[in-house]
Amino acid sequence: MTCRTVQRYADAATPEELFTGQWQNWASVLDEYKTYLDGRWSEGFTNAWKLWEEIVPLGYKGSYHRVRAHLRQ
Repeated sequence: MTCRTVQRYADAATPEELFTGQWQNWASVLDEYKTYLDGRWSEGFTNAWKLWEEIVPLGYKGSYHRVRAHLRQ
């Protein structure tokens, strides 16, 4: 590691401070489906596989794993 990287780690008060950079604001293929997924989750429908099967016909092209990771948050 460079001295700059070590200093950045040492200066961070929380781990979240280390998660900054240009990739943080990139759009995800899941972005336009997150509202739908969150709504279904709040309705009590918590099966990630079934939710993935619901959004695929709506045009979602991403993986099941991305859906599952979003729902785990």
